[in-house]
Amino acid sequence: MNSFHKRQLVVSLLFIFYVSLFSYYSIVDHVVQPNDTLYSISSKYDVSISTILDWNSNISPKNLKVGQILKIPQPDGFVYEVEKGDTLTYIAKLFFTSVEDIMKSNKLSNTNVYVGQKLFIPTSIIGKGFNKEKDIIWPVYGTISSSYGWRVHPITGEYSLHKGVDLSSPQGAPVFAAESGKVVFTGENGGYGLMIEIESGDTNYIYGHLSKISVYEGQYVRKGQLIARVGNTGLSTGPHLHFEVKKADKLYDPLVFLPSSNRIYVLDNRENIYGIGGK
Repeated sequence: MNSFHKRQLVVSLLFIFYVSLFSYYSIVDHVVQPNDTLYSISSKYDVSISTILDWNSNISPKNLKVGQILKIPQPDGFVYEVEKGDTLTYIAKLFFTSVEDIMKSNKLSNTNVYVGQKLFIPTSIIGKGFNKEKDIIWPVYGTISSSYGWRVHPITGEYSLHKGVDLSSPQGAPVFAAESGKVVFTGENGGYGLMIEIESGDTNYIYGHLSKISVYEGQYVRKGQLIARVGNTGLSTGPHLHFEVKKADKLYDPLVFLPSSNRIYVLDNRENIYGIGGK
């Protein structure tokens, strides 16, 4: 082995050592094979189907094409890119987790973050901050921008029934299933924009104005599972989630079923360790 190849070997070994020492997740390129399904791929890599769909927005859930390359995170999880004004506390609230868990998952020595920084949020740490005092959980962390009831529509100017509650949250913020159930609709639906409807017994939950859908019709989802991303599609004045509750085809005010609106995020006494901060 000549000196050039020796140097190459040393550099390669150092790179492998660096990656193993400092990386906290990896991305596998999976090439779709004949007879592959989302279920078989999710089982192979031990990730949820919704994770695969969230990472690969260009695929058709029920029509995978042989030769397609899918990005699969290892372990199961999502990447969040820090935006201006973000704090680690705010990011933790978006994913209903703790600051400590994000720090451990990303090997951070302090809570400082910078714009453009990519943080890995493992699925295993998501949901610790869900308020479970009621049967359903808040599907997104945000503030109520419009309540259920009659109002003058901000775009059409018509006096009409606002069928749900609007939660203002940043574009791309994660949306979680408020309750377990079967996905009965996904796609464009007029003023709702990109929409998901999930059936749970005699109750249906509607999620509107999405930017990305990470489930497919017929899929069973569990409470707290990531199903979509906040958007501004349809008749919308800004990024937010429109959330509806129907029981036996009758509309109800979602706030009747949701936990207290001033306790959307609950992480016992640890939620204030690093201060509130954030947007």
